[in-house]
Amino acid sequence: MPRITMLKNFLKPRFQPVLSRRFESHLLNRPEKSLNILFFANKHNSLSQRMALELRKRQHNITVHEINEPVEMTKLAFDAQPDLILCPFLTKRIPEEVFSNPNIPCWIVHPGIEGDRGMSSIDWALYDREEEWGVSVLQAASEMDAGDIWSTKTFPVRRPEVNTLTKSSMYVNEVTQTAVKAVLEAIDNLLVGKAPRPLDYSNPQVRGICRPNMTKADRTVNWELPADEIACQIRMSDSAPGAVGRFRTKEAGSDWDWTKDFRLFGARLEKGRLRFLPGKPGEILGQSHGSVLVKCGRGALWVSHLKKSKLKLPAMMWLKSQAPTVVDPSLSILYGSYPYTAQDIWTSMTSDGVCFVHFEFYNGAMRTSQCQRLVSVLRAVENNDFCKVMVLMGGRDVFSNGIHLNVIEAADDPVQESWRNINAINDVVRCIFSSRKITISALRGNAGAGGAMLALASDFAFARDGVVLNPHYKLMKLYGSEYHTYFLPKRVGQEKADELLSSAKPILASDAAEIGFLDGSVGDSAEEFESWIKEQASYLSRTPLQSYIVREKNKKAQRQVMENIEECRSNELSIMARNFQDPEYHQARKNFVYH
Repeated sequence: MPRITMLKNFLKPRFQPVLSRRFESHLLNRPEKSLNILFFANKHNSLSQRMALELRKRQHNITVHEINEPVEMTKLAFDAQPDLILCPFLTKRIPEEVFSNPNIPCWIVHPGIEGDRGMSSIDWALYDREEEWGVSVLQAASEMDAGDIWSTKTFPVRRPEVNTLTKSSMYVNEVTQTAVKAVLEAIDNLLVGKAPRPLDYSNPQVRGICRPNMTKADRTVNWELPADEIACQIRMSDSAPGAVGRFRTKEAGSDWDWTKDFRLFGARLEKGRLRFLPGKPGEILGQSHGSVLVKCGRGALWVSHLKKSKLKLPAMMWLKSQAPTVVDPSLSILYGSYPYTAQDIWTSMTSDGVCFVHFEFYNGAMRTSQCQRLVSVLRAVENNDFCKVMVLMGGRDVFSNGIHLNVIEAADDPVQESWRNINAINDVVRCIFSSRKITISALRGNAGAGGAMLALASDFAFARDGVVLNPHYKLMKLYGSEYHTYFLPKRVGQEKADELLSSAKPILASDAAEIGFLDGSVGDSAEEFESWIKEQASYLSRTPLQSYIVREKNKKAQRQVMENIEECRSNELSIMARNFQDPEYHQARKNFVYH
């Protein structure tokens, strides 16, 4: 359905709280001075993008450089003469002539508590099952992570559902949120002339220690161990470099044998009856939608993805197992609970008719078969008369990132698979905008490309504060689809739509709300955001308000409008068909997936 602008104006007072208040006290108290800040990073990743956007929002001038060789830093620092050098994600050694310059502070953003040192900080924190962890902003020094401390902040590590606690999830949630706050505090300290303090291990409050880098041996799985220990080992290595393991398999007509080593990702404990299935440790007991169920010394766990030859794929795309297919669990689970088995799509219905649709796809990539299953789920929700409001939850860490480039790369015919995948995700979008329910997109995590555009097809779109959006296709040499040529201009206007697509720059959720891309952003954490979304969805489900909204939707769902929307899809796909044949797309895809 078209965006219901008049209705949103009617409801606007209800949604006033979405205007961000996350750093209100900081904004009121911070010194009024802009800094020229130089970013050095291995890659401009989710954390560095978030930090750059937050600092620009505070009128600082940010220049980002992805560093390949340390020598680059010396020349860049000399040429730019910045007020500050910030390294939010850098594993390369900083030259002494850079960090020893007394006129230009050089800071490391280290994902560890005060005193923690080493390259495997988050990994060890998860391995040791720390209750609390943190982020420290350190002055770069000759000894790694031993420099003076500009700021340090902590956060609780525990979550209600342990299966969600991976290294990558902690990085994009708790670490990123805490890092932003720590850097803002450090900049305030710099501007008011407050000196950093030296690292002092004699202080009993300094709990961190210098830890060795994790080795392959630390990450190698022993299937004789209990399932929860192995799952922790895989989660602490996700999404890089991955745990190391092999599987006991049996092909038709052959004896049991071990596979070669793979990198393992996407561990999920099996908490149902399947964990009692007979088998030997390391044996693949079953499969479900690409994931494999593996017997452990005690219990069993699911592994969703494997990596070999630098390509990460759903596990069954790498294995030749004859393991039986496990029957899908119940689609609907109690609100607030989590699947007890491998399940990437599920729904939860509240007593007031709000249906939450979760699609927890690894890294937010949506392959053809997943899109097709999601369409079936959306249709089932649509046919449920008890449902009044449908909330699209996506994944916890990533709402969606669009088509699955890794699976496309591995296909016998990448052109054909690209075509199948883009049409399948377009069908998901069609289910959303053609729904007779009130629809809400709830972005708990970041979103990119077609995944960001998918959210625009709903009646309302909200995001957790701090979510970073990349609403463009340009870097993959694609024009894009997902009906974006209809819904994006409807929300932001044609000029801003063109700017977002051509600039290929990330945008912060709060900024996206200001331009109309989103209807608002709220919440420091996924839990806070989910609670707020539930409250708003419950409000919208009430009659006669719900009946009024649906009537307004139906009035605007004229045949001509629907034909115009479908014409946009047709035009997009005619260009995408040419893109999929273009060598530039294939090269860009290879550069993205092989690492």
